[in-house]
Amino acid sequence: MPTEHTEASEGPRLLWRLESPTELLVQYPVRPDPTWLLPGARSRPKAFAMQQLMDSLAAGQRWDFVLAANTVRRSTGRARARQAQAQRVSAREWLTGETDVDADSGTSRAYQSGFRVLAIAETTQRRGGPRQAHLVRITGRLEVEDTEALQAALEEGIGRGKAQGAGMLSLSPLPRG
Repeated sequence: MPTEHTEASEGPRLLWRLESPTELLVQYPVRPDPTWLLPGARSRPKAFAMQQLMDSLAAGQRWDFVLAANTVRRSTGRARARQAQAQRVSAREWLTGETDVDADSGTSRAYQSGFRVLAIAETTQRRGGPRQAHLVRITGRLEVEDTEALQAALEEGIGRGKAQGAGMLSLSPLPRG
């Protein structure tokens, strides 16, 4: 990827998520060139303008969402010379800060990202290795509470591990009927 976009300190960042062995979703501030990902590639990737979605967001709307996350809660302790210890937590706890989805706290990732979680499911996507995150695919339904915060979360991602395919929040309309 061109460094003028991948190393930019302001504005939307490069976000990506591996959906399947053959499907890679990339959110990028400019339309990507397929040769950035696969040298010699000739097909144009499907591209969607996000501005229409961003402009249509409003408080009270409900959306289905997908998010890949490294669901680790880091805590520091006195054990092992105060080295940071990582503890894997459920997707619900990682996103809402609580074990009960209805008990969303004002400091949770969801709250800070401008939405309230209505329903949630998680599926393990990829086990991490020594230098890879253990990613969990989180799917669910959300309700928009703060439009500006949600727009920022869509552009910047949520949580850690963005370099390893975590943090990209995708929204889709609720099924009709």
